[in-house]
Amino acid sequence: MTLHPPAAVPTGTSMSRPMRFFRRQSLRSWIALAMVCAVLPLLVSSAIGYAVYHQTVVQPFRDVLTRQHDLLISLERIQGDYWTITEAVNAYVLTGELAQRDAFEAARARVEAQFARIEVAVAPENAEQVAVARQEWTRASADAAEVLARPRESLGRSVTDLEQVLAVEREFPVAARQLEAVLDQMRIAGETNHAAALLAFQRLELGALGAILLSLGMMGIGAFIVNRAIVLSADELVAGAERFASGHHEIPVHITVPPELAAVAEAFNTMTRTIQQQREQLADHARRDGLTSLLNRREFDAALGARLGALTAGQPGFALLMGDVDHFKRINDTYGHVEGDRVLRRVAEVLVAEARADDLVFRYGGEEFALILNDAGPAAAAAVAERLRLAIAAAFEAECAEGGAGIAVTLSFGMAFCAAPAAPEALIRVADGALYEAKAGGRNRVVVRAG
Repeated sequence: MTLHPPAAVPTGTSMSRPMRFFRRQSLRSWIALAMVCAVLPLLVSSAIGYAVYHQTVVQPFRDVLTRQHDLLISLERIQGDYWTITEAVNAYVLTGELAQRDAFEAARARVEAQFARIEVAVAPENAEQVAVARQEWTRASADAAEVLARPRESLGRSVTDLEQVLAVEREFPVAARQLEAVLDQMRIAGETNHAAALLAFQRLELGALGAILLSLGMMGIGAFIVNRAIVLSADELVAGAERFASGHHEIPVHITVPPELAAVAEAFNTMTRTIQQQREQLADHARRDGLTSLLNRREFDAALGARLGALTAGQPGFALLMGDVDHFKRINDTYGHVEGDRVLRRVAEVLVAEARADDLVFRYGGEEFALILNDAGPAAAAAVAERLRLAIAAAFEAECAEGGAGIAVTLSFGMAFCAAPAAPEALIRVADGALYEAKAGGRNRVVVRAG
């Protein structure tokens, strides 16, 4: 039996998903993530600082306030029990009810418990007054207990008994006033500390709130700066690339900050201008004849159709001029095609130089040329054609005079004037017929026919 190793589990899929997710994120997402990473420690430290502040300052202060409140309540309860004891003593002296003894004992137990609680929790600055109040209470409670321990019948029979009862009545108000002094001092200290602590807390909280708002404001300013300096510049680059891809090359990318992206934008604009120039050059080359650089036959057909269409819109008439180099085959046979090409280029140069600024010059095909003479009546168009014929003949005569070995070259022209809409083929046939007539009539001449 042959054992086969287990198939390997592909790991590329599980790892590629997070990578694809991160690669799909925009520049804004990456900048936001970077800002979160930068601000996160500040937020965490602020949260920890608040927790520590709450645990070490706020909570202990609340505990102190709670203890002070409990002490004040205990002192107020002691005062209430003082009056209870005083009433019990007076009622026992008047009525002799034994229940007043039970009321006294219950009140005395409560007072002892309250004093024990106060002595544990009282602040050092109030401990002395509390001790004095405790002494007053001990003396007054002992006298009250002694009065209540006697039978009611024996009370008031002697001056000593009467003075003892009166002493109890005097001692408890004194003890109550002593407690009142402690209460007043604790209230004043508590209110002062409470006001100071509240003011400190308010300042701390306002400072913390101001720091948080300042941090958020700075974060907003940072986000605004990053957005203006990087994100919007990157968006402009992307928009420029999209415009370029859609064929709109005339709008440049405008970026000033940061310098790095501005340099990229300038390089992009330079590349766009270069490509646009190359496209224009290619487009211009496609419109022109490769030998003479004149507009080619396709451009002639388009221009003639547009000019005839303009007549429908009420534009003035024009003339179509067809020219042909006389005896061009003889030139090629005698001097070769290289010289024949030179002759065609020279003819093209003369036609362009002598034509008017609004006239269009084309190489129609072979040794034949065509001109559209815009905004020219029959007489003016004929004069232009005659001037072109004479200029060509003169140019080649000058070459013969200078070099002694030049070639005498002339052109025959046929012209058709068009003042009303017509078919392009019909107008070309009229001009071509005039050219044929000029050739048949001896060449080197202009024949004009109405379109």
